[in-house]
Amino acid sequence: MKKLILASSLLTVLLSISGCLSVTVHEDLFADARVLTKTEECSMVQVPIYGVVDRPASSTEVAAGAVVGGAIGNQVGKGNGRKAMTVLGAIVGGSAGAQRKTERVITGYEEKRQCRTVYK
Repeated sequence: MKKLILASSLLTVLLSISGCLSVTVHEDLFADARVLTKTEECSMVQVPIYGVVDRPASSTEVAAGAVVGGAIGNQVGKGNGRKAMTVLGAIVGGSAGAQRKTERVITGYEEKRQCRTVYK
């Protein structure tokens, strides 16, 4: 590889000396070039703080569980057995809907410094 570079450089020099090859460098070629500089922009941002809240079920959730459980129970059995399964499904569904709920909520905010790299 070094021999190839050396040979091509030697050929270029010989051709330019003999007048067969003319090499011109235009100084204004890079006159409008912009040089980008790396800068870091920082700002303060508010970041949410999450917490878990344990809450009781609402009456709407209990009622919805009972309705869904009753509808599922109604699909099982015949005659009086169907009525019993509907009631049992409503009880189980209401009980499932009455379970305490845990939710992930934002409990506050904290300010943090956040930086990013920008080329200008």
